[in-house]
Amino acid sequence: MVDPAGDGVPLFYTSIILLALGWFVYVLRVGVRIWRKALGVDDMLMLMGLLLYSVTASLCIVCCFFGSGQKAAALAKSDIKQGTKLFFIAEFFYASGAVVIKCSIAVALLRIADSRRRFTWTIWATMIASVLSAVIFMVGVANICHPITTLWGETTNGTCNPTLDSDISFFFSAVEIMTDFTLAILPAVLLWNIQMKNRVKFSVIIILGMAAFASCATIVRLRYLSLYSNPAEFMFGTGKIGLWSVIEEGIGIIAGSLPALRPLLSLPIFGRSSAGGSNATPYGSNLKRSKTGNQTLGSGIKMDTFQKLEYRDGDGESQRHILKETEVAVTSRERSATPGEWERSQILGFKPRHKAT
Repeated sequence: MVDPAGDGVPLFYTSIILLALGWFVYVLRVGVRIWRKALGVDDMLMLMGLLLYSVTASLCIVCCFFGSGQKAAALAKSDIKQGTKLFFIAEFFYASGAVVIKCSIAVALLRIADSRRRFTWTIWATMIASVLSAVIFMVGVANICHPITTLWGETTNGTCNPTLDSDISFFFSAVEIMTDFTLAILPAVLLWNIQMKNRVKFSVIIILGMAAFASCATIVRLRYLSLYSNPAEFMFGTGKIGLWSVIEEGIGIIAGSLPALRPLLSLPIFGRSSAGGSNATPYGSNLKRSKTGNQTLGSGIKMDTFQKLEYRDGDGESQRHILKETEVAVTSRERSATPGEWERSQILGFKPRHKAT
């Protein structure tokens, strides 16, 4: 084993930082979803993606101690053999993790899209394309050499296709970029007609669209995939390729979890009251005072008791003063302006506009 050097140094520290951030953001995400009672399939998928990403990042960290990002001349053959094997395994976890993370974001968009078919079909098509590309990628990588042990030197009489790894990686990255941009654009279209304040709408669109940053890392990664074509310097190429692979998935996990954290902005610690109004009463903004000096609240809140003096004539008796108490309550029914609005409000953490009837 060797100390991390060259491109292995940024790979080592980036993997540790993004792995820690990914777990921290996900724990917050689950806490908020439980608080909002909106835990769903997308959260479970993100957990699977985070576990697969954890294996990928851990293997990349270990590879740094076997010469990742360093030239072959500075490495022992045993280190090259072990590093190549570990990075080869990491590629399978990388591909499967990228797909699961993307599917988690897509399922979250499905919950927002509700029953709008043109959007649900687009999202399903995106998920299918991601899954198929990952399967093709893993099958291609598994057939780089026959037998595969030839790749890291355990077998000397096997055959390898040096360009297959880079070609199949180019294909997988191209599909990843296309699906990333699709998932980044869809939130703006989905939320365009949702009844919410423009300021809130734009903030949610920006947060959901942050998945596009993962595409930027994938585009940068494309530049270095040609390094796979030189088997003699495979470990040198894993430095930059591994770095941008880790960044791509790490950003995907963080960006995919940020929308779920938006309800945290309603906490008093951020200078805002909890969703629905002031801390004292959820209808504080609707507080009014009647002409009689009694307080009234906007929805479903009982008003003060009114006293009414009635006069009645008795049979052969003088008039009697009867004090009658009448309780008045004002109620209203709230309904969502569009189907699935409550679900969207819980997922994204915004307060929908309601109509009183």
